[in-house]
Amino acid sequence: MWEGGCAQPPSHFKEGELLRYLEVAVRCRREGADAIANLLSQLTGGGYAVDDPLDMIRNQDAWDATDLVPGDPSWVTVRGWLAEAGGVEQARLRLEQGLDEIRRLDLGEVMHPAYSWVQEEDWANAWKAFFKPTRVGERLIVIPTWEQYELQEGDIPLYLDPGMAFGTGTHATTSLCLRKLEQLVKPGARVLDVGTGSGILAIAAAKLGAAQVVAIDIDPVAVKVAGENAAQNGVTLDIRQATLDQVEREPADLVIANIIASVIIDILPDVADRLKEGGRFLASGIINTKKQQVLDAMTAAWFLPLEVREESGWVAILAVKS
Repeated sequence: MWEGGCAQPPSHFKEGELLRYLEVAVRCRREGADAIANLLSQLTGGGYAVDDPLDMIRNQDAWDATDLVPGDPSWVTVRGWLAEAGGVEQARLRLEQGLDEIRRLDLGEVMHPAYSWVQEEDWANAWKAFFKPTRVGERLIVIPTWEQYELQEGDIPLYLDPGMAFGTGTHATTSLCLRKLEQLVKPGARVLDVGTGSGILAIAAAKLGAAQVVAIDIDPVAVKVAGENAAQNGVTLDIRQATLDQVEREPADLVIANIIASVIIDILPDVADRLKEGGRFLASGIINTKKQQVLDAMTAAWFLPLEVREESGWVAILAVKS
């Protein structure tokens, strides 16, 4: 699985200059994968890939074209890529220190990282081997734009190229949202997606019948990628580079925010101002240690939590504006 996008070149990168990337591969017990992936994302400034035997078991047909083989499902390998010109030795030291901290969290065994150099053109496509068509929920199928997939009756395809934007649907934070959207989105609904990333949740809402979808992100790269993915899927989205407080207060039926706990707490007043009475707020990207903090903040902001779902240490909360 791939989550996130390619790391961006360092600021001193010269046009036409070829880079090398240090591929980092950390083999670990499944329980520690999210913590390691988060660490690699911080160090690379981009995404990561996870070699997960369970993905291959669940999507056997899709993996026939790769040289990966199923293995012990209790182990996964998390990979990231450090730009040679981006202070790679310092990043390696921070990685080793971070892994030591993760080992102390009792999340299962974490092996020492394996390192190998890859050329820029190899790195640019390396993660694609880990991003394969994936069924999320009952009807939604996330399909990379470079892959072929035979749809079944009733399937709703989400064609995606995340580029340098976050979100492929395979990470727990996103898949929790996608599965819930199948139940929440009603024909004709107005939906607001905060922190849209690759646009996957906004595209899903549109394909599930929403009449109007406003998708916002502060990252111009995400706005560009979301627009390209919307066009690839044949849906019309109102995509903006903006913060939530810059969006007009036209009441929405549903607000989605797959970001982080601290930002979710900060935007609660703005969410309330942009939701209809009885409108739903679906918040995800919450690490389980922050769950109660978010629930308390929601209650204080006059939201009534309706449902809490947890997967792989991540939490999604559905609340109603009361």
